[in-house]
Formats: sequence, structure tokens, C-alpha cells
Amino acid sequence: MNAPSVSPQTPVQVAIASNVLDGTAPDALNTETMQATHALDALDAARSALLDWQQGAHSRLTEVQAALAAAQSALDVTRAELVQVKRERDQWRDECTHHSDAVSQLTAKVVGQQNQIEAQNNQIQAQQGHIESQHGELQDKQAEIEAHKAQIEQHKAEIEQHKAQLAHQSDHNRRMHQELLELYRDLRATDLPSLILRVGMNLTGAENSMFVNAAGDQTLAAVGLDDLPETSKQALYEYTRKAAQSEEPVVCNDEQSLPDGPKLINLAAMPVAVQGNLRGVIIVANKRSGPFTDQDTEVLLSIGKHAGMAMENHRLHQALNEAYSSTIAVLADAIEAKDPYTRGHCENVASIAVKVAERLGLQAEEIDQVRYAALLHDIGKIGIPDGILLKPSRLLPEEFQVIQRHSSIGSDLVSRVNSLVPIAPTIKHHHERFDGTGYPDGLSGDAILLASRIVGVVDAFDAMTTPRPYREPVAKEEALAELRRCAGAQFDPTVVEAVAAIVNEAPGL
Repeated sequence: MNAPSVSPQTPVQVAIASNVLDGTAPDALNTETMQATHALDALDAARSALLDWQQGAHSRLTEVQAALAAAQSALDVTRAELVQVKRERDQWRDECTHHSDAVSQLTAKVVGQQNQIEAQNNQIQAQQGHIESQHGELQDKQAEIEAHKAQIEQHKAEIEQHKAQLAHQSDHNRRMHQELLELYRDLRATDLPSLILRVGMNLTGAENSMFVNAAGDQTLAAVGLDDLPETSKQALYEYTRKAAQSEEPVVCNDEQSLPDGPKLINLAAMPVAVQGNLRGVIIVANKRSGPFTDQDTEVLLSIGKHAGMAMENHRLHQALNEAYSSTIAVLADAIEAKDPYTRGHCENVASIAVKVAERLGLQAEEIDQVRYAALLHDIGKIGIPDGILLKPSRLLPEEFQVIQRHSSIGSDLVSRVNSLVPIAPTIKHHHERFDGTGYPDGLSGDAILLASRIVGVVDAFDAMTTPRPYREPVAKEEALAELRRCAGAQFDPTVVEAVAAIVNEAPGL
């Protein structure tokens, strides 16, 4: 923008010039001149200021133009950027439109899923309600189960208690079974009533006992009650008579009601009978662990029953043994009738043989077999001709072979009697030798029955120490020395030493 131009002369200057030319008054003219001069000075100053302003404005205009140019350049850049932004905006708008569609689809899906979730939530709530209902039922069931568990625990405790009782009862029954077996095993016992009392005391826990006869007036056996005054004994007999008459157990656990003399605290009496026949009455007394109970009564009933059977079996067994012994005695007499020189030989052999068997620890039944086999070991000589058996001189070899047959003959003879069958092997092999050179089968060592080895050694000892038709007897010391010399070859060394010990302990043999 350009500053306004100034004419060469202003109206003031023209007026002054006119006045001068016109010759107007000098004072006025001077005044005006002065005023005009001042005005001119002011005008010049203004002009100068205008020029300065004009220059400054031009400079500022230049700066403004430069700024405008820069602004224009920036505007172009901005315009280009705006165009790019518009392009990007349009692109974004398209993308947004696309995304909006996708969002709409997703929104529709979300809405559908929300509906499904809502439906499922409703189902879950319904199921939760059902579960809560079932939970309540389960809690009720749990309470029932706990109650059942408590009952089960109680039942378990009862079962354990019952098991303990059964175990105790089983142990008691086992003990009773063992005691009764012992009772039946000891049927040969000469003091069977004492054995019965021991069983009763063991099974009931009583400290004292008494076995009274069927009439109730005689004591057959007693433990701790055998030295009673007559009055106390008669008082106890009253209990046995009551049990015998009632055929039932009589129990008294009242100490004040019992006789004073024996110092009893309790008592139980049990009849012993078999097949209706009274054999006696058992009294058991002073059970320190407590009163006699129903279980003790049952035990006593069982003892009474078995004791009666045992006593009857014992009687029958004694009768059988007597018949058995009578048969053997008859056979032994037949041997001695055949060979008078052997009179007493079989009894001597049996006596010593039994002592040897006892010393070697044989059982009662085995000892009986040794006894009977010793008595009949020479029974086979019945089948030997008298000319050989009673020959006063030494036998010829062929005659000795005939004599050797007597052990087999004897075994065959006793085998024909059922009750004697068990002793047949002992008789057959009592002439076997420990080294295997004996007869009839050449057995050796432990293959020979111990009963046969015992009878063989004792037979030889008695034969040497008693007279024979063909020689005089030898001293017992010499006979023992001969047995020891032949030990290990002809005789069992253990049996030889047992015979020697018995002979030395009883010089009268």
C-alpha cells in the first residue's frame, strides 16, 4: 500500500506568498508567516513521521507478506493434509460402515447369545433351586446316614463285645474240650474221680472240690475239703443229696448260708450220671472271681454228663482189660505148660520191660503193648516140637533154625485175635539184631520197633540170669557186661543202658 503524495505548495504557502506580493501589513504578515512556518515545520515533522511510518509499514507489510506467504504455504500443506484427512475420513467412513454392519451382526449375535444366556441362566436358576432342594434332601439323608452310622458304630461295638464274648466262650470251650479229651485219654487212671474234680475246678475257677458217692455218704476224692470235721462234711453231703434227688445243679452263692467249718464263700453241686444211673455228685467251691453263674452251671452239666460217660467207659475198659489180661494169662500159662523151664520167664520179662518203657518215656498205650508183647513173646514155641524145645544139650544148626520160627509163629497166632493184633509186630521182631543180622526179616536200627528192641534186650537178660537145661544162670553183673559188649551189634545201646540202670536201682530183680 503506497503513502499519499504532497503537492509542492500548500494553501498556506500560497496565502503567504500572496500577502507578500500584495504588500500587506508586515506584522500581520510576520505573524502569519510565523504561523505558517510553524505549520510547515509541523507539516514537515508530520511528513517525516509519515515517511517513517511509511517505511515501518512497508517493512511490516513485507513481514506480513512473508508471513502470509508462509501462511499460504502452511495453508497449502494444511489443505493437502485436509484432503488426505478427507480421503482417510472417507476410507474410515467406509470401514466404519463395514464395521457398523459387522457390529450390527455381532450385536445381533450378542443379543441372541444374551437371550440364550438368559434362558440358560433361567435353567441354571431352576436347576439351582432343584439342587438346593436336593441339597436339603441330602442334608436330611446325611442326618439319617449319621444316625445310621451312629447305630452302626453302636452295633460294631456290640459286635466287638459279642466277638470278645465269643472268643472268651471259644477259649472256654476249647479249654473244656481239652480237659474232656484229657479226661477220656486218662480212662486208665486209677483215681478217675480226682481227675474229674480237676477238670471241674479248671473250668469253673473253683479252688476246692469234692466227689461224693451216689448215696451221698462217702467222699471218693477231694481237693482242699478232705480234712473237714464230720459235722461240716455232713452239711456238704446235704447239698450232694439235693443234687442227686433233683438231678439238677444246686448252686449257693450266699456265704452266710454255707457251713462255717470249711470257710466257704460259694458252692455248686452237680450229679454225675450216665443213662439214668447216678455215679456220684461233684461239689466245686470257693470261686474267688465271683459267684457261680449260669455258664458255670452249663459247664457243670457238661462235666457231669461227660464224667458219667467217662466213669462208665472206665468201668467197661477195666472189664475189657481184665478179660484181655485173662486171655493173655491163659496163653502165658500155655507157654509155661509147654516149657516148664521158662516158668516165670514171661512175667519177669514183662515186669522189667514195662519199667524200661516207662524210663524211655513211652505213652501209656505203648507201655501196655510192651507189657502184653513181653508176656506173649514166646507164644510161638507152642508150635515147636518138644524134642527140640526141651533138648537138654545145645541145639544143632538145623534145630536152631526150627527154634527161630517161633517168633513168626507167635505173630501169626496173636494176629488171629483182634485185640492182640497191635502186639503182633513186636512179637515177630523181638529177635531182630541192631546191626541187621537177626531174624526173621533182618531189620536193623530204628527200623526195628522200639517195643521189639526192649523185649529183645530184657529177654536176653532174663535168659542169662535164669537156669536153662543146657547151662547154669550167670550173675546179673556178668549179664549186664554181656549186654554192653553186644550193644550196637545185637542190641540197641539206649535200651541196654536203660535195662542196666533199672537193674542197678533194684538189686532184687
